[in-house]
Amino acid sequence: MSMRHLVDVQQQDENKDADAPQKQGSSDTSKFLRAWAWKREHRPDKIRFHRPYIHSMTSPAVKLTLQQSKFDAEGFASTIWDSSIVMSKYFERWGRRWAGKKCLDLSAGCGLVGIVLARLGADVVLTDLLPNLPLLADNCRANAPEDASGSVRVKEHRWGERLADLGGPFDVIVACDVMYIDAAIPDLVKTLVAAASPFTDIYISHGRNRQAEHVFRNCCQGKFLVSQVSSSQLDEVYQTGDVDVLLLQSTSEGVR
Repeated sequence: MSMRHLVDVQQQDENKDADAPQKQGSSDTSKFLRAWAWKREHRPDKIRFHRPYIHSMTSPAVKLTLQQSKFDAEGFASTIWDSSIVMSKYFERWGRRWAGKKCLDLSAGCGLVGIVLARLGADVVLTDLLPNLPLLADNCRANAPEDASGSVRVKEHRWGERLADLGGPFDVIVACDVMYIDAAIPDLVKTLVAAASPFTDIYISHGRNRQAEHVFRNCCQGKFLVSQVSSSQLDEVYQTGDVDVLLLQSTSEGVR
């Protein structure tokens, strides 16, 4: 029996004779249990950094195997964040909407979100800093679409620099857990402005690494309208109260 089915059955049994407040409490518990089954950030380092992460897609029915990287001497590591799982499952829920889209995955890390978009038919450029490119490139080669439905390309990019090299504008831009250093946010916004058109949708997801969100929102004023993707739009199971998905859409004066 699957975790999803087990929790659903449990919730139905608990709710049979419950009044409205009790139903709400049971629903909250159910959501917590379902999220706890897939969340990773509470797990030991051997799972978060050393072992590969297996991501199951339903349409297309494929399993992605992504290598992760433990901390090196320079303090650089790469793991699958909860925010990237929530974002990937959001894109999967809306399926072929992304087919044929030109997408940019900023600071792609292990590459999960960009690879999922490619599997859904998008043409994706995945970027990161130079030390992470070998891992990112290996994951892209191992998990890229086998047909011509979508594509992946890996590029080095440091926020705010060599902006023309990105090859924008893009239809969709994604980034996960990028709001952790105040000083880096202006350069991040410079990259977003350079890579976007007035019609670009930008999705930024973050969990606990959101220390610089207030700086980010300030930097977006006059450039992007910032809203939050509602829980009803996210995958029913792959959502959690400590991960938000933001949608940015350009103001005409901010990008043109």
